[in-house]
Amino acid sequence: MDATGDEGPRPRSAALIREHGGARTRTVDDHMFTVGQSSMRLQLFTAPDRRPVAIATQTDREGASLMNRAERFVEAVWQRHCPGEPEPPIFIAHQLLTGKDLGFCHFGFAVAGPFAVVSPPRWGPRLTEDELAHLVGGPVDVRRGGGFVASDAPVEPRMRFEVAAVIGLPRPDLHGEPACMPAGTTWSWRLVRQVMPRRRLRNCCWYHSVDWAAASDAAVTALARADSEALERVPTDDPEDARMFAAVTTLRTQSLDSRVLKAAETLFLEPIQPEVPGAVVPYINGRHRADAMLDAGVRHTVIGRWSDPGADQ
Repeated sequence: MDATGDEGPRPRSAALIREHGGARTRTVDDHMFTVGQSSMRLQLFTAPDRRPVAIATQTDREGASLMNRAERFVEAVWQRHCPGEPEPPIFIAHQLLTGKDLGFCHFGFAVAGPFAVVSPPRWGPRLTEDELAHLVGGPVDVRRGGGFVASDAPVEPRMRFEVAAVIGLPRPDLHGEPACMPAGTTWSWRLVRQVMPRRRLRNCCWYHSVDWAAASDAAVTALARADSEALERVPTDDPEDARMFAAVTTLRTQSLDSRVLKAAETLFLEPIQPEVPGAVVPYINGRHRADAMLDAGVRHTVIGRWSDPGADQ
């Protein structure tokens, strides 16, 4: 009996295999596929008239994890190895932690434009090794690979919360999704909005229905309080987690409108993360909120800024 049982693949896996399964050839086997400071083993399986399948295998000491940065990784694979495809490859994440194999998880993505996908990904089924073989049409080497070069220290980028001038944020790459954000706020229009802010809320989408000026002011104030108060009682040893915990706690003690509170919390729990220059896309996360702020003429907000961990040494 194989790993899927006598009745074949499980229902969710079976649906994925039924739609995309078939014989493919492994055309890429890069043991140190690198995106920014993160690495992984990339195996790409392709065939004429079939959507490519990318299998990424990563240990827990290779930078940002497959789970946390799946969007950026699939965009890089799409751009470098499948530039002629209208959508990204089917992405299977294989995360290897110390003493634990998390298995094979399918992530689905909505396309936002060329080499750009919508965040967050859709969690698809977890596949067994046998189901994975059914998907690509043959056995898959599930090891990290002999070409792996281990780092002496974690290379996980460090994110720090900071207050940023909204007018200086990168132009969001929205590509008309949603319809009320057709192309991202242009530089000329953001200047107009700084002089003549638009505070009228709209019901076209959640992003335009939020008073981001109020939410941002609350978040900036909460971060300042977190920096000025003692954090000994915060239940974490990580300085940035401590700042986040203290700031969110402060927000929840304020008399804020429920929608403003929720929006302000996202600035810490799901921070806007502008990408470094020259990256595949200008945002890791938060491009819709950034566009809504630019459109409303918000002056300052809280963002998460990624940096090289070696820069602080």
